[in-house]
Amino acid sequence: MKGRIVKGIGGFYYTDTGSDIYECKARGVFRKNGITPLVGDRCEIDIVDAEKKTGNITRILPRTSVLSRPAAANADQAVMIFAVKKPVISTGLLDRFLINMEMQDLETVIVFSKTDYGEPEELEAVYRAAGYRVMGISNKTGEGIEEFKDILRGKTSVLSGPSGVGKSSLINSLLGKAYAETGELSEKIGRGKNTTRHTELIRLDKDTYIMDTPGYSSIEVMCRDEELLADYFREFRPYLGTCRFTGCRHISEPDCRVKDAVKEGIVSVERYESYKQILSDIMGRRKY
Repeated sequence: MKGRIVKGIGGFYYTDTGSDIYECKARGVFRKNGITPLVGDRCEIDIVDAEKKTGNITRILPRTSVLSRPAAANADQAVMIFAVKKPVISTGLLDRFLINMEMQDLETVIVFSKTDYGEPEELEAVYRAAGYRVMGISNKTGEGIEEFKDILRGKTSVLSGPSGVGKSSLINSLLGKAYAETGELSEKIGRGKNTTRHTELIRLDKDTYIMDTPGYSSIEVMCRDEELLADYFREFRPYLGTCRFTGCRHISEPDCRVKDAVKEGIVSVERYESYKQILSDIMGRRKY
């Protein structure tokens, strides 16, 4: 029987076959071969107890994508959600997430929630200029919800963002019911109300899924090589390799085309300052 892993907790993988959700264990051969089942994996299972809805995962089907942060498989896009207000937007956190998604070759949509407090027009402009799709939504007024549904339609999307940005309220709007009441899975695993502690795959319709992921207050950049960091800033790419010095880090070197683009207003000062801070963090990490 084929299914899709919708959640994994403590060595158990909850697998949706389309008609039932089975609590499964992974065969020892996975551990032997260094394979870890992931939320979003399509798999084959053997039924152990049809009445108790238990089984074993026997095979992981080929993956279209694999993410390590957050750990997930077969995602088509990432959606980064930040609130306009409460909590205050951290562009450093946003930029770190974008770098990680660029490294994992996953397209990212940036969503600013709680636009009933106002529109972050300058910030939206910065990230649109960097090459990202940006939109605003309000769970309170309904602004942008239908457009957001269009962005999700027919795809598996990873929803990510800091705690308190309204992610659960957004999922409520998409589901048309309380997020804590998402059916058999929530009952089986005893999931706490409006608390996301593990990545969970939620089906919106036949071909549309969202992955709810735990909120956070910090992100570690996956990039370990300061010479590669600039590659993950989209707006830098047209200028890379055109600086006077090979291996230019775009900080203090003369005749740097990235710095020229900042001075000319083509690359935003905010993104450039973020780049410098993250570069400093990577170089400082290397010392230890």
